[in-house]
Amino acid sequence: MATIFGKEGRDLYNAFFIPDTAKRKAALDRWIKSTTPTIQAAVTQELIDLVEFVTEDRWTEEGWRRGEEKLRRIQNSFHLVLDIKLRTVGTKEQIKIKGTVPDPILCNTEIDLHGKTVSEAMPMVKEFLCDSYNAHERKIWIIHGKGTGTLREEVRKYLENHRLVESFSPADKAHGEEGATQVELKEWEFS
Repeated sequence: MATIFGKEGRDLYNAFFIPDTAKRKAALDRWIKSTTPTIQAAVTQELIDLVEFVTEDRWTEEGWRRGEEKLRRIQNSFHLVLDIKLRTVGTKEQIKIKGTVPDPILCNTEIDLHGKTVSEAMPMVKEFLCDSYNAHERKIWIIHGKGTGTLREEVRKYLENHRLVESFSPADKAHGEEGATQVELKEWEFS
């Protein structure tokens, strides 16, 4: 909380360490009353920003699909509003959970192609590049092994003109040198 609200977070932290129970309770009650408007304003602004960002130019079916994908990718930036369960408004007894926002897209930064033929590996590489790009990964590794070098050559030939690839090179020593290829993906462009 301190990193989110600065002074308000520090005030909460300090109130918890007041030795006297009655003074601690009073300090926490004051904190709630003074901080609630700040939190409400922050949540309101996040909701406005989120709706504007996700719905921008989204009036076609394809646009709404892209908007949903965008929401999944950015939801960690909107922690206040997206961590809240979607509920109906009412008394405590009437509140029902309507659902939750889906988990963000997570991606592994490595793919291991050991034991795969070129025809088996290339569709996996294509999918891995797209998934990594959509998850906003910038640096990924394709582990192909050293072997005869055929798979390495085909992977690197494929990467040469791929629209999502900024650059690629043999991996560093920690990632297998010539047994893997390090790929730098392009910056995400919002459509």
